Amino acid sequence: MNAFDPTRSRGPQDEELGLRLLAGGAVVSVLAALARSRLLGLVGFVASLIGVVAILRGRLEQREEQILSAEDQIRSQLDDLDPLARARVLKDLAEAELSPE
Repeated sequence: MNAFDPTRSRGPQDEELGLRLLAGGAVVSVLAALARSRLLGLVGFVASLIGVVAILRGRLEQREEQILSAEDQIRSQLDDLDPLARARVLKDLAEAELSPE
């Protein structure tokens, strides 16, 4: 399997990497403050920022997978219905989504 395969799921790995980068960046930032080093502080900040982006990317990817899975399940169940029953279910869903609560 290619490590750069865009079709493979990376959500949990991105999130784990992000947490490590965020923690490492925080540690480096603390060390930079103690050493009064602007460069080290910048490195810590950038690492933390990259960590946050990786965490968000992982969570968004997991959300997309959940949406696609739910869509597949719903489509499968709708395909099992006859055309009139399918139309009724879709109509009821549309009305429920459009009506104010």
